[in-house]
Amino acid sequence: MNHRLTANLASILTFAIIWEVLGNSLQTILIPPLSQVGSAWLRLVKTGGLLENLLVSLGTLAVGFLLAVLLGVAMGVLMGRFREVEHLLDLYVNALMASPTIAFIPVLILWFGLGVQSRIAVVFLFSFFVIAVNTQTGVKHADLALVEMARSFGAKEWQLFYKVELPAALPMIMAGLRLGIGRAVKGMVTGEMLLALTGMGAMIMQYGSAFATDALFAVILTVLGVALIAMKLVQALDRRLTSWKVEIAVE
Repeated sequence: MNHRLTANLASILTFAIIWEVLGNSLQTILIPPLSQVGSAWLRLVKTGGLLENLLVSLGTLAVGFLLAVLLGVAMGVLMGRFREVEHLLDLYVNALMASPTIAFIPVLILWFGLGVQSRIAVVFLFSFFVIAVNTQTGVKHADLALVEMARSFGAKEWQLFYKVELPAALPMIMAGLRLGIGRAVKGMVTGEMLLALTGMGAMIMQYGSAFATDALFAVILTVLGVALIAMKLVQALDRRLTSWKVEIAVE
């Protein structure tokens, strides 16, 4: 773990040095030095605009992703456990996951208008299908030997699910959540840029159109930081929920 942290810090430091050197050498508005971006970030924090818009974006992200997790896991479980549900929904779920989510934004505008409901719906759509498909795959590929053994000992259906199938599916479910949170952040920014100029998306549009690249990169780095922290939180939850697998492997 320490070696990995050291490697990550070394990578970040190297990238920062290269960015600073390039920015000072090229002397172009397109690539401002990292120190200038840092100064712009501090300025945005002091004025309160960055934190205010960040809170707006995080609220949309949290609600949309939570709905995607609850409904995506539920649908994935149903599709994985019941063949009839899989036959009924599998075609639509895979088709919608493969289609460009941004194409549904005009429909969301018609349904929900330009308010927060539409932005939440965009976050939901960006992350829902990958969570559902990963959950379905995890449930379907539970170890058949363990399933048959549990049945031979008289396990009921709910016991079979909670004690065998769900633990076996957890790694795939958590993989879906990791993919889903990354897509949810994309949906958050996309919705704010295309539906209503608010939150971090509004700041990106504002500074991009004004060619204020130092502030633009400051906002973009903040969004990247949000995505990184969110993925690390999901990874921490993954390690906590699947630690029993590591213990079994060690034994």
